Amino acid sequence: MPETRLTLHRHCTDEASTIELGAALAQAMVRCELPGLLITLRGDLGAGKTTLVRAILRGLGVTGRIKSPSYALVEPYAIERKSLKLKGTLQTNAYHIDLYRFSDPNEWDDAGLRELLDGRSLCLVEWPERAPALLPQADLDITLNPGPQGREIDLQSGSPVGAAMLHQLASAATDA
Repeated sequence: MPETRLTLHRHCTDEASTIELGAALAQAMVRCELPGLLITLRGDLGAGKTTLVRAILRGLGVTGRIKSPSYALVEPYAIERKSLKLKGTLQTNAYHIDLYRFSDPNEWDDAGLRELLDGRSLCLVEWPERAPALLPQADLDITLNPGPQGREIDLQSGSPVGAAMLHQLASAATDA
């Protein structure tokens, strides 16, 4: 059985390097041909969580406006990508979820969040610590810590799928 818990650290000196990391994560997802994935993002306000999510979604082909879901709780996106395994196009739903304003567990069901975590969709969840008992184990947990020299970003896999993504990300970095 593949290793589940892997950790990768990246130092991003500026917003552009955070965007590059997001694009690289998107490519790792594409290479792994993942049908569904739960990625959680942790960090203080202004740490770069939404910037990283935008870069991931852009890297997956989202071309329209990518809004922060702080007030709406969830922003949905449709992603179309080529599948080598299926020899065709694969459509995946992506949901950018922001739990910063989340305060009542009833909001979880009222917002339909349980249905979004169906294993077939990409769910990018900011502020997962606001609903620890309601979220399943993340495939990938990302922590962003801003500092004087940029952002320190730790990526930790929580499943074999997340570990495969980190392997792809690490091998792409060494190939570059």
